[in-house]
Amino acid sequence: MDIGDKVLHPRYGVGTIDAIERREQDGECREYYVIPKPSLCSTIFVPVDSADELGLRPVSNADTLKEALHILSGDEECPKGDGLRNLTWGDPLALAGAIRRGVTEPKSRYPKVSEQHQIKRAKKLLAEEVSVVLGMPEESAIAMIDAPGDYAGKQVTAGS
Repeated sequence: MDIGDKVLHPRYGVGTIDAIERREQDGECREYYVIPKPSLCSTIFVPVDSADELGLRPVSNADTLKEALHILSGDEECPKGDGLRNLTWGDPLALAGAIRRGVTEPKSRYPKVSEQHQIKRAKKLLAEEVSVVLGMPEESAIAMIDAPGDYAGKQVTAGS
């Protein structure tokens, strides 16, 4: 990954690598990706040598995100998953599958707050990535994810 690349951090969402900075910590010099997040009023520093372990990755391509939206709408088969416990936060197809299962599977009379929180977080990450890559307002991406049945069978295009 290089300066100027759009990346997804599994906890903080989409950002752009602004710089690669050398910092000393605990007597050890390491390089860090510098990713400003104005929406959080913060800057994220991710060690270059452990970025993969932390789940930092380039944003997905448009085709992958369209496939994720088709999974949500029921147009494509939902990928098998181990549930929310072992969710791969960096994979938009896994996020779409978890969201769909969370919406369509029978709910317990007393749903777990942690599961509700994870579904909400999955929707937020997917919506932010869809918004950036497909060039649509984040509100539109959220609407597509919250009510996928409204978009079932429709062609998803940039700016829609």
